[in-house]
Amino acid sequence: MFSEGIQPTLEEVLETREMRAGFEKRLSEKYPGDAIISFKLNIPGPVKNSDLIKRIFDLGTIDIKAALSRKEFEIRYEKELNLRTGPEIFLVVKAQPIEVKTEMANLEEETPLGRLYDIDVVYDDEGKMESIDRSKIGFQKRTCFVCEKDAKVCGRSRAHSISDMHDKIEE
Repeated sequence: MFSEGIQPTLEEVLETREMRAGFEKRLSEKYPGDAIISFKLNIPGPVKNSDLIKRIFDLGTIDIKAALSRKEFEIRYEKELNLRTGPEIFLVVKAQPIEVKTEMANLEEETPLGRLYDIDVVYDDEGKMESIDRSKIGFQKRTCFVCEKDAKVCGRSRAHSISDMHDKIEE
């Protein structure tokens, strides 16, 4: 299911990460006080973009916009990118970052595909970009697709094969 598609190089992944941080900083300067959503997907393995991945991403974008609309949060800016490293969207939302993060964490928990969503909410805190951690708003850390332990621990230790993770996602 996730074995065919674009496989970016490590250099491309690192360059995209740098681009993302710089873009978020520029958005925070243009829209001071607003929350910035950076949405991408958590897809294990080397393939980061394909027709299927883009379809999942599009559903996530719809879910995010619907959640923001329900809370009557105004989207002041949006930019979508379809990169070799995967699709991404940036949304600037006129609302308190903590409120936006709470809604996005709820979405990740309540939506069937939410386990694949990587929704960061960032803001400028006196010249330094900050990301709101789930634990700051009373949510548990993200859990592993396969064993339900801390996802970051499993990811760093490569506790599960890519095949096992893909099988679990398909399930």
